[in-house]
Amino acid sequence: MKSFLLPASLLLTLNLFAQTEKILEDPSVNWAAEIELTLPADPLEFSANEDRSAALAALKLTAEYEPALHSYINHSLNAKLWDIAENGDWEAYSNAELTRPLDTEELLQIISGPDTIVTFDQTTYEEKVQIAWNMRPFPHEARFVRVRQLLTYNDEKAQFKVYTLAIAPFTRSEAPRFWLKVPQTEVFQPDTLINRPDVTWAVRYITNDASPRVSDFQVVKDETGPVMDRFFDRIMADTAVLLYGTLLDEAPLSSDQRACLFSCTDSVSTFDPETNLEHVEVFHTELMPDQIIDLQLIEEFYWQDEDGLLYTRLIAVAPRYKFYYQEGQWHPRVGFCRRCDE
Repeated sequence: MKSFLLPASLLLTLNLFAQTEKILEDPSVNWAAEIELTLPADPLEFSANEDRSAALAALKLTAEYEPALHSYINHSLNAKLWDIAENGDWEAYSNAELTRPLDTEELLQIISGPDTIVTFDQTTYEEKVQIAWNMRPFPHEARFVRVRQLLTYNDEKAQFKVYTLAIAPFTRSEAPRFWLKVPQTEVFQPDTLINRPDVTWAVRYITNDASPRVSDFQVVKDETGPVMDRFFDRIMADTAVLLYGTLLDEAPLSSDQRACLFSCTDSVSTFDPETNLEHVEVFHTELMPDQIIDLQLIEEFYWQDEDGLLYTRLIAVAPRYKFYYQEGQWHPRVGFCRRCDE
């Protein structure tokens, strides 16, 4: 029997279910929550100004050369989003929950920057002030995109998946001025997709500071209880569920490594040359679900020009916990990695 955990806002719930009803009704989806990520928008600009939000690697960039500028342009995902907004190709909203739609006039007021032009009439000796609309005032100024996604969990496979619901240009100094509802796309094979000439932009992200915190999950379907508890139950009990040491490891953990991952006793031996005595210190480490603070994600984004579609897929998740390197000081450390594309 299915059970659903309703968010506090009924309006948000109704809107979310209108977008993702088929996903949530899928019996293989046992848990789902909305998350938001802040990601760099331009792979080339990011390479010169690295940010802690996420690591970024360009998989494919089809350059557009601008002779007047003697440079390449439009590598930012925000330039594409501005085109989508100007053309009205996707539905536009004023909020990430997609509950407050923007009509065409409202959106144009947002994405068009008013300016004034002063002209002097030599016949009448009068100044004339005209309002001019400078389209696309700042795609390049919005260095990030804010992405709202649905994170789902399949308990049988112990695997996560993401669906991108909405996206917005984001300056990080102010809230997004508008959000675009991302059309749903079919399941795709990345090797086939990236070889298509109309796929002109493809990147891989590894979230750092942008990693979604467990405490921030906005749960919209719950058949598992706390998802980290259930996920750990599955991977600790079933060695057929492959785990990796890091997000980029090619070989899964061995049985010994896997056993020590969750509970391990080890010792460190030191020798004192003055006393000729050996000192052995025994310590115990364990990794439990209540220690997990966030999920580091590997995601790939592909832009298809022909249909103006954005494809996304989740490659892997890595639960992270607090690692204390000195008293009171810690940083998030990856415990293990679970691939989502196997």
